[in-house]
Amino acid sequence: MLNDLNEEEDGKKVDIKSTDVPSSLMCQKACFLTHLENKLKQVSKWLRKNFEIYQRNTGYFDTVIKIIYDGKYREKLGGEYKVLYYKETGGVIMMETEIKEWVRKQPYWQQFIANEIFKGQNLEKDKLDKIYILFKQENGLVDEVLDRAELDMLSYKSNDNDMSKMTWKEISNIKGVNALKSDEQLKIGNQLTVIYGENGSGKSGYTRILNNAFVSRGDKNILPNIFKDEKLSVGANFSFQDEKKEIFELSFPGDKNHVLFNRISVFDSASATEDLTGENELAFTPIEFAFFDEYIQSFSEIKSRFNTDVESRRKNNEFISCFNDTPIKKVVEQINIETSMEDLRQLADVNELDKEFFQTKMNRKQQLMALNVNERVKEYRSIEQNLNSTKQKIEQLNHKYSNVRLKKTKKLLEELGNLKKLASESGLEALKNEDIHNLGSVEWKKFIQTAKVYHDSIDGDVDQCIFCQQSLEHVTIIDKYWSYLSSEVEKSLATKESEIKKILQDFSSQNFQLFVRQSKFDDWLAENSPQLHESIIKAESEFKLLNSHIVQNLTKFEWEFDVIDNSFDLASFDDTYTLLKDQIDATNSESVGKELAEIKIIEEVHKDKLMLNHIYPEIEKFVNEMKWVSLADTIRLSTNGITAFQNRLFSRYVTTEYVDNFNYECQKLKVDVSVEVKQRGSRGVTLNKLVVKGKNPIEVLSEGEQRSVAVANFLAETALNKANIGIIFDDPVCSLDHKRRNDIALRLVQESESKQVVIFTHDISFLHNIDKHSKENGIECSIKTIDKIGSNSGVIGDSLPWIAMKVNKRKAHLRAELQNITKMHRNMETVDDKKKYEEKVKGWCEYLRETWERSVEEILFNEAVQRFNPSIQTQRLKTASFTKDLYSQISHGMSRCSDWVHDRASALGGNTPKPDELSEYLNFFESFVTENKSS
Repeated sequence: MLNDLNEEEDGKKVDIKSTDVPSSLMCQKACFLTHLENKLKQVSKWLRKNFEIYQRNTGYFDTVIKIIYDGKYREKLGGEYKVLYYKETGGVIMMETEIKEWVRKQPYWQQFIANEIFKGQNLEKDKLDKIYILFKQENGLVDEVLDRAELDMLSYKSNDNDMSKMTWKEISNIKGVNALKSDEQLKIGNQLTVIYGENGSGKSGYTRILNNAFVSRGDKNILPNIFKDEKLSVGANFSFQDEKKEIFELSFPGDKNHVLFNRISVFDSASATEDLTGENELAFTPIEFAFFDEYIQSFSEIKSRFNTDVESRRKNNEFISCFNDTPIKKVVEQINIETSMEDLRQLADVNELDKEFFQTKMNRKQQLMALNVNERVKEYRSIEQNLNSTKQKIEQLNHKYSNVRLKKTKKLLEELGNLKKLASESGLEALKNEDIHNLGSVEWKKFIQTAKVYHDSIDGDVDQCIFCQQSLEHVTIIDKYWSYLSSEVEKSLATKESEIKKILQDFSSQNFQLFVRQSKFDDWLAENSPQLHESIIKAESEFKLLNSHIVQNLTKFEWEFDVIDNSFDLASFDDTYTLLKDQIDATNSESVGKELAEIKIIEEVHKDKLMLNHIYPEIEKFVNEMKWVSLADTIRLSTNGITAFQNRLFSRYVTTEYVDNFNYECQKLKVDVSVEVKQRGSRGVTLNKLVVKGKNPIEVLSEGEQRSVAVANFLAETALNKANIGIIFDDPVCSLDHKRRNDIALRLVQESESKQVVIFTHDISFLHNIDKHSKENGIECSIKTIDKIGSNSGVIGDSLPWIAMKVNKRKAHLRAELQNITKMHRNMETVDDKKKYEEKVKGWCEYLRETWERSVEEILFNEAVQRFNPSIQTQRLKTASFTKDLYSQISHGMSRCSDWVHDRASALGGNTPKPDELSEYLNFFESFVTENKSS
């Protein structure tokens, strides 16, 4: 089989299985190696499946192709492995020479970086510190001369990555991630692990912590538990196991940079959208470009330090806030790299004449402040407010005790009296012939009103006297009482009394204090307007006396005094307002304020001079920093030149492996669309972009096609990383029909043959597809559940969810729960215990009812129709056992537990089934299953 890989030179066949290859063939090495790889891709399925080809490059054409094979093919290959090693000294020199010639054109500090990389040195902090000093020396940012030591430019040698076989075992002790329960352990199976959970169960929380820990372009936004005040730092523990069963414990984020975190990749909806809408970094980069990875990383570190240094020195002119609004402040505002420090020094000088002039002005300021003009004006304004308030209160009292309102009140009382008289004359006419003591009196009326209330409270007809229990047959006086109380006159009378009571309440709550006694306002008013002061006090008394008469009259429901005009003349305030205005104007605050403003300017200028003199050394330092930043701004650090050179090499050496992988995955997932892969190099990385006829796939493809393309892209990319040991999917089949869902389930099961596959899903149909394909392909499939219990989400279970359980597993679950219910019933003592028992029984009966429903699918129709399977297996109907008698058994079994599933009317009553009754329900079901299960 390997003979197909031989080449000919001058008509002579060359056996490439040997390590001796003619030199003439080396001259055509590039074409030959490409041809060799194409040949290897064309060999039979067993060779492609059991052999791995990868390249290690230590030079321009330095290539190692290693063939590793399974032991059962040892005889065919005649040895453990063959190494085909091609090397030409001229080719190595050519690669290194091209890089070195490019490096020698760069600044010296960049040459130093390259030299260290060629020597295989790790550029730790101390090395980077030295490089940054060289950078500053070369650009004149320090007062030191650059020492251009000779650089030996030794060859670059790469270190092989650790490719040992590792297995991810679990994630535990998650903290600070949404409401995930922190003491949970999610154990990962050796091949395929499926975690099923409904929305809100915690799947997204797990996916986000995994997106942060492993390789992912997905959603990394982690929120704390918003229902708890305590904010925990995000973290989790990860366990890995090597081939020797040795456990490696890592913590995130503490060990984030550990190589194992780069050997697992995560796929979620966010990464799927990202893959379909823009350029993304390819996770695998050919090893030839490792030089550029380190080179750009070091370059970027120096650039970052430089930018940080520049920004730390690029400060705003914070001295401006130290000054008042003076000419000195304007000078400080205009400070720049051209500012003369000598001019600033002279501006800050304060001589003896300046000090003497300043002291004179300060003395004058004290004299003006002693006048206390502002405080006096403030007091006058307060008096004015109190005067306004007093006038407003009197105006309200004038309105309330006006003649118009008092006459209306008087009229209301007169109407009430008329109604009382009318009620007495007309309402009592029917009772005149009855022998009733004090007929029409207030006491009599209250008596029959109370009797009426008591009579109406009795349920049913009253045939006997409510007082003496004698028969009321032929007695008509009681009906006359009730007729009297229900007359229109009595109703009107009650309405008038209610209105009067409201008016009485209003007058009773009136406040008559017009201003505070013994206050500044009281003193000022008594001194400056004694007549008004006396009138206001008198008005308080008069209004209060009038109010007392009104309250007495309303209380007795009779008006006993004449209505006269009691209003206060508000015009009496006018002279007082004029007096107050004159006093305010007499303070002459304008001239005093103007002189104080002039002195304030002199004071501020003097203070600014002193301040300028005080902070002069700091300003001088600030100007020097500005000059340094100005020089730094002329320095341009960009990776564009590095990337351009790297791109030229990339265009020659990047393989088509990713594209081949992508096309292979599209074929496996049956994505029959014209999706192209566009690649380019940028800043030492490979960027991919998926396009359909020049458009983003998300603009052209259906949602189902988009998701399939995204999964294909993810699988193709992770296949490039030979160190990858696992892939994680979060709901990979959203928006997919049953056919594509099944295709992806099968593909992920196949992928779990060579690496660990972990799937989070809420799709029970997808879970069934995976379980089915796992069994068909002999894959170990570990199924977990994730749930929210109380306030904790992310609670992990080790069994199938109830909805996915078949009849036999449900029977076992019900039998186990029945034991718990029996124990609960045996220990039942309190009312609360009984309530909990009833709730437990109701839930158990509900599960039993659902199990009866599932038996229709499994027993009656022999799984010919399955709720999570889109196809109908008609052949299974041949052995289905459906009969009318079976229907009767199912109906009987379901009806026995239905009463405890549905809400029952309180009138139905009924005792909660005891454990022996529940056992009878379950025994009946088990018998039904045993008798009718299809073979």
